[in-house]
Amino acid sequence: MHWGWAERRFGVWGVRDYYTLLEQMAKEGAQFTLGYVMMILAAGLLATAGLLLDSPAVIIGAMCVAPFLTPSRSVCIGGLFRDRKVFVGGLLKQVLGLLVVGTAAAYVITAVLRNSVPGIEITQEILLRAMPTTRDVVLTVIVAIGAGVAASLALTADPRIVAKPWGQIIDAMIGVEIAISLLPPASVIGIGLAFGRPDISRNAFWLLVVNVIGLDFVGSMLMLAIRGVRLRYLTLEKRIRQAAQDVVARQLASLPVATVAHVVLLSDAVANVRALVLHRTDLTLPDTLASDITAAIADETGYRSQVVVELTPCQTCSTLRPEDISLKRTIFGS
Repeated sequence: MHWGWAERRFGVWGVRDYYTLLEQMAKEGAQFTLGYVMMILAAGLLATAGLLLDSPAVIIGAMCVAPFLTPSRSVCIGGLFRDRKVFVGGLLKQVLGLLVVGTAAAYVITAVLRNSVPGIEITQEILLRAMPTTRDVVLTVIVAIGAGVAASLALTADPRIVAKPWGQIIDAMIGVEIAISLLPPASVIGIGLAFGRPDISRNAFWLLVVNVIGLDFVGSMLMLAIRGVRLRYLTLEKRIRQAAQDVVARQLASLPVATVAHVVLLSDAVANVRALVLHRTDLTLPDTLASDITAAIADETGYRSQVVVELTPCQTCSTLRPEDISLKRTIFGS
């Protein structure tokens, strides 16, 4: 079956539960955790040492552990999916991580070193973020926008990355580029305060603000929007999934079963659905179950669909109570 260009030009197609996985990724990225704080402290220690040593190599090494990719994606995906909690959570996680944890770490480290180690001075790497020329600002913003574009393209140009373990390797490389735009200016803010130079801190702060805007909104969110990430596709995935689960629940209401449905959007009008029915005993499905699911999806969403229903024996299915565990919420977060 073939679909015209006009029908397929927007959106990401052919990936199982793609938009739901994006939503999960955004929600997880917006959570402020102790591990996130510890990683920023480690990266801030390295970045501050690299800035005071005037060593680009050490600064780049600090970027390898800076964890700013996930909150940036939460901002972008939360904004496009109109999820205020995720959007605000990601932005606060990003800003507080940079300005509170990163800046504070740089301030404390610099203050301690100035009082205990001779020769701690403002270096060229610090001035690059504190007294940037017009050329420096423009090029730094281009780097931030480019990092944001790369982060979004990784999710859309090869969309199966969202469910593949090797995607973490690509995320790590992109995360380095993102951190280059964010952590050094945040560290310079703290260094400037430790040296009693509010002018250095002020200039680095505004450079950081411009980089965050370029990264999150101009680069990443805009590219996701251009590539077709839309709230309506997330809503469609959930409605199709719910329609399939509701049909199975109605027709097998008297049996100890649980249902998990996976949805693959193929275009603006067509989807593949695989419903996994978890059951405890030998079970024969009604002959019309798949066609009934297809009809329910058409009535609910207007989508044409190919439905496959698969039986999966599950010895523990009888012990799962709806009030204790919801497979739907656990697996899909809906």
